[in-house]
Amino acid sequence: MIPAGASRYVVGALLAVFFLLVVTAASGKSATYDEPVHIYSGWRILTAGDFTTNHEHPPLMKMLAALPLVFSQVAPPRSQIRQEVDQWSVSHEFLYHVNDGDRLLRLARFPIALLATAMAFVLYRVASAWFGWEAGLIALGMLVLEPNILAHSEWVTTDLGITALTLFTFAAFVTHMRAKGRAWLWASGVLFGLALLTKFTAILIAPMLALSGAAIVVLEKKRRWKELVISLIAVAAIGLAVLNLGYGFAGSFSTLRSFSPESAAFRGWAEGGLGAVPLPVPQEYVRGFDHAEAGGQRWSGYLLGEHSMTGWRHYYLVALLVKTPLPLLIAALAGIAAWRRPSGLLPVIPLLVFVAAFTLSGNLKNIGLRYLLPVYPFLCLLAGAAWRLAIPWGKLILGGLLIWQAGIGLWMYPDYLTFFNLTVGGPSRGAEVLLDSNLDWGQDLKGLGEFIRERRLDRIYVDYFGRGCLRYYGVKSTPDFEGGWIAVSATNLKGVYAQDKDRYRFLWDRIPAARIGGSILVYNVEKPAGWVPRGAAGEP
Repeated sequence: MIPAGASRYVVGALLAVFFLLVVTAASGKSATYDEPVHIYSGWRILTAGDFTTNHEHPPLMKMLAALPLVFSQVAPPRSQIRQEVDQWSVSHEFLYHVNDGDRLLRLARFPIALLATAMAFVLYRVASAWFGWEAGLIALGMLVLEPNILAHSEWVTTDLGITALTLFTFAAFVTHMRAKGRAWLWASGVLFGLALLTKFTAILIAPMLALSGAAIVVLEKKRRWKELVISLIAVAAIGLAVLNLGYGFAGSFSTLRSFSPESAAFRGWAEGGLGAVPLPVPQEYVRGFDHAEAGGQRWSGYLLGEHSMTGWRHYYLVALLVKTPLPLLIAALAGIAAWRRPSGLLPVIPLLVFVAAFTLSGNLKNIGLRYLLPVYPFLCLLAGAAWRLAIPWGKLILGGLLIWQAGIGLWMYPDYLTFFNLTVGGPSRGAEVLLDSNLDWGQDLKGLGEFIRERRLDRIYVDYFGRGCLRYYGVKSTPDFEGGWIAVSATNLKGVYAQDKDRYRFLWDRIPAARIGGSILVYNVEKPAGWVPRGAAGEP
């Protein structure tokens, strides 16, 4: 048992370990698929006020990541974006051709790692306030060694940001409902606005707050419905004000008819009575939301060896079950069984809201567990609540689960994204269940370059899934596979985005000569009969 007075040192040590694991793991990884465009977009916003680049993602996390670049020597790209698809080539040029890619990645990833560390500290404070300091340590220990949190804390995307802000907003609103303080009400509204500026899925925070507030009113048996309604309206109003402020009020109160919507849903609204109604949000926010909605109707998906363009409603539930460490799942279930006060039930509400939303919604863009990343702090809160479980040896069992979790976190270093639990046979079997940003997001091109140099390979065919720069990392691919060395990203190996899904079937049953970070598989084989020539994938 750790003495109460020593808990602050344990907390400091866990936060330091978490930050170091994130920063050092990220240093060995190339850019993930979306990072170049996110970094470039954030830099454009801060230096030119341009919110149009990559408008399918709100600006806050991109701006936060690009902030260190503003105070550093950064060269602009030579090319310009003339149509939306150009954002990929121009951002690639910005990151890798006119600047030192790894240097910019280190600078941009640093604020995300800091935000993740702050999230971990807030989780400890919330768990300690609700369940006691011992429970706070359990929750913190589970989070800082959770592979999915560690993975997404490394990279410049919106996923860690919405995870942190969902927790912050939830904790502030619950505190407001209990303490009845105006400061916490204002904090809830501001944080909700920041969440809206981070990811479009932040709209799920609204029903989450409503249900959480209703649960407090019902379970505490206090007739505070009017207060709850007023609080929710205030949070929404403050949040919308922050959202508009984040875009500099550009295009606020525009109508749906002021632009040409892409998605069927937005076109229908624009043609109806809603089309002429001024909307209290920035135009680029609406256009980005519309773009995201359009892209969510048909997308290449992969689940349990099957391919689909319309996805599966159970996709995210399967992803949650196979990519979450078993000790965390067990401890969270124990925490649900242990609740005796309203506070013990509250962490279940965000879980239900996010899982239900992605299971029941019409958006079937099945590309990654990261859409459910906001549930992980709440799983850890429930794991902390399990400390109160009144069964013999309960605390000893929980301690064993925490040690198991620590073992997973340290064992997976630095390849956290590729984690899968034992229900599917572990990380080496993950590609049989899920791909894309669940396992292979382009992060291991740097490792492939190091492998090629160590082996002194003169000729290798590379089929890479990602936006990293082959030339920058010293990867030179032959124009086509001629037999011999071949390196294939796991997503391409299974043909997720290819017309020919079986192109690499001749490799599926072979044991690779090397696994680069778990996401790029390297073989040394003869060219199969009937091989159809095709140029190497990826940027040269």
